[in-house]
Amino acid sequence: MKYRNIFWGVILITLGALFILKNLDIIYFNWYAIFRLWPLLLVLIGISILPVKTTIKLILSFLAIILAITFIFSSPYTRYHNFNFICGKDHSYYDKDLKEQCFYESYDSSINIAVLKFDAAAGSFYVKGKTNNLMDFEKEGNIGSYRFSSQDSDNKKVLKINLKNTFFKSGNLKNNVYIKLNPEPVWEFDFDAGAAKLDLDLIPFKTKKITIDVGASSIYLKLGDKYDYTKLNIDAGASSINIKIPEESGCEVHTSTVLSSRNLRGFNKIKKGYYKTSNFENSVNKIYIDIDVAVSSLKVSRY
Repeated sequence: MKYRNIFWGVILITLGALFILKNLDIIYFNWYAIFRLWPLLLVLIGISILPVKTTIKLILSFLAIILAITFIFSSPYTRYHNFNFICGKDHSYYDKDLKEQCFYESYDSSINIAVLKFDAAAGSFYVKGKTNNLMDFEKEGNIGSYRFSSQDSDNKKVLKINLKNTFFKSGNLKNNVYIKLNPEPVWEFDFDAGAAKLDLDLIPFKTKKITIDVGASSIYLKLGDKYDYTKLNIDAGASSINIKIPEESGCEVHTSTVLSSRNLRGFNKIKKGYYKTSNFENSVNKIYIDIDVAVSSLKVSRY
């Protein structure tokens, strides 16, 4: 068996495994740490031309790859290398040079209502997945750091996130935010953003109220039926809005739009700008949607 065939096979298997584990949120690491390992190729090429037996070459290659993987998960360029959102004992972390930040809020079973107020600026923002904490927050990008604060009021917890410092530089700007939530409390959301991509999968959560105020944006929102009623208010500029709601939930939509395309399959038009599902009155779970946008594409579908 040729050494180079085994060599490239091992490389591809290793990279494929890392991609799968990262995409499944089993591990997290920064791909920049891998890019910094380009001299490893020189090491492996050097091993391949050594005048020794193939077995020895394989052993040396495996050792080099193991050392490289060890570097990835111990490098300062890999901040959350243990498991999802491990930020350390200091409750929060931000590194201006590495452009990464994470923090979390611990969960207390006495919390019945949780409010997330997020001044998001511009970027891509994802609310997906559950956590045993009340909230996990991870950010990567080069526009600055976020300030986080929390406030208690009886059985209610208010979480506030907004930009603290901004480091706008020439070149490509990047601001990706990933948030995970605890499914136990009833949630209220207030998102304020500029040019943004919002991808919010709220199916696992008891969602009472969502307020979204954005500029030019792309909004993809999936709602669940974990709470009796959900109120959604969207105020946006030029936007593409795609909302998915449960088939069993009753829903009414009020729209005030300019030059927009609408796709509300499964809704009956009551009057101009007002649509309702046929099962609205008899549904246990009800969703109220109020949308005020400029030029837009609006789609509300049922799953």
